[in-house]
Amino acid sequence: MDFQKKFNEVLLKNIPSNISLAQEISEILGISLDSAYRRLRNQTEYSISEAMKVSFHFDIPLEALNLELGSVATFKINHMDREIESYRNYLSNILINIKRLVKFDDAQLFFAAEDIPLYYHFSQPNLMRFKIVYWLKSLLNVKDFQYKSFENIEIEEDIFNTAQEIYKRFDKVDSTEIWTTETIVSTLKQVQFYWDAGFFDKKESAQLILQELNQVIDNIKKNTETGYKFTNGSMTKTKQVFYLSDVMIGNNSILATAEDFSASYISYSTFNFMQTTNSHFNDQNKYWLNTLMSKSTLLSGVAEKHRNQFFKSTTKQIKELSQYIEDTEL
Repeated sequence: MDFQKKFNEVLLKNIPSNISLAQEISEILGISLDSAYRRLRNQTEYSISEAMKVSFHFDIPLEALNLELGSVATFKINHMDREIESYRNYLSNILINIKRLVKFDDAQLFFAAEDIPLYYHFSQPNLMRFKIVYWLKSLLNVKDFQYKSFENIEIEEDIFNTAQEIYKRFDKVDSTEIWTTETIVSTLKQVQFYWDAGFFDKKESAQLILQELNQVIDNIKKNTETGYKFTNGSMTKTKQVFYLSDVMIGNNSILATAEDFSASYISYSTFNFMQTTNSHFNDQNKYWLNTLMSKSTLLSGVAEKHRNQFFKSTTKQIKELSQYIEDTEL
């Protein structure tokens, strides 16, 4: 196998066609443009150090060269611990990935959504704050948060800024989403858990989160009715297709595609994800998503009856939890 040739082929698949790979390599390695072209023409070999620098810059593991091994896939994962810095790095990694994707002209995202896709939570300030607090306090067990109520936990502003930037970027990419009637349930259970456990100091905090969740669902309904995403009440040119599946999805799975590029993002440990650009794995993921869509009900466009039934049911679940909180004491 000609590893240099294969390495260059992998690089070309992972950058937009309107970006000069030679110019990028020249800047990464601090070499002349001619030297970069010699490496791309396989006339000069990359040193191990150079290959590592290039692969790190483009977020492509050197193991990606094993594409001929159809039964082997290499995943990149986020290192998460009890420190807030690991969550900050997690968000930064998401932002890096979506920034790279939006550079492609024909970028698309496909979501198999066991839970509400992460970026929706970042569209509303109180819902965003709740999800971040929940992940840090209850899943990562950040030490400083363990004996504090939701209202008394302070999150640094740069984390919110990164989360909001993630939402803005995701909202510019054409997407296809497959939900079930259970997709909203995990977020509702998290709010109820915090209420029942006494982690809210006041009802207003929980109710405001539910109001914003309802706003998210209303916005998604608009997206589904028109086939285009709405931002700040205005319809954009970004397309959205929405399916309702009767089949249990099992886990959150995302497939990103653009030109010759593809990447899969598979959830684990509730909200974390692992990613791969392995073409064999991505082809299988695409086949599974297409099969799931073929067995689902398309709610976008003309499916008014099924669409209204679904969103009415979803809104009802939010109202029921809101009423439960209103009727019970802290």
